[in-house]
Amino acid sequence: MKRSTVIFLLVPFFLVSCQIAGLTSGYSHLSKKEQAKIINYKGKIDEIHDYSNIYTVTVEQVKEYLSNHNNVIIYDYTPFCKSSFCLPPNILEDICKKNDTDLLVISNIYDDIFLGVTNNFPILMIKTSVYNTKSRAKYIDKFYHSLIGLNLKEIDYASYHYFSNGNYIKSFKNPQDISL
Repeated sequence: MKRSTVIFLLVPFFLVSCQIAGLTSGYSHLSKKEQAKIINYKGKIDEIHDYSNIYTVTVEQVKEYLSNHNNVIIYDYTPFCKSSFCLPPNILEDICKKNDTDLLVISNIYDDIFLGVTNNFPILMIKTSVYNTKSRAKYIDKFYHSLIGLNLKEIDYASYHYFSNGNYIKSFKNPQDISL
């Protein structure tokens, strides 16, 4: 009897201490040092020069960037993704360079976001506060619907979005299809 009481009291403790990644932005999972490197950015994406930080951006900032670049791939980046369809940003950068295409890496979650940081380009993050939801699925869908005019289900949850002269052209699920 005494043993079952102890187990009964310990189970809730373990359940509370567990965190489930992926349902929300994951900002609360960052250390204080990492949180200090998240910049609530209001300027032009082209004016970012310190690539050691993460910059939260709006659809309007992304559209402004797209209007000033001929060919752009936007990568809906999930840092901890292990699927063959998910590439490290530096590998995708090489593919884009070969195709004379600019790359914007926009993370959809803070968990493991600093793994993608390089000296070559900024890592951006969806400015989640604009969407009045803690649900990661909802703010991602709202962000990309505002950007490309389609919901994620309509593009089969593709992570790579191609724009030419500021106009959405198509989305790719497989990064090998990016050869433009």
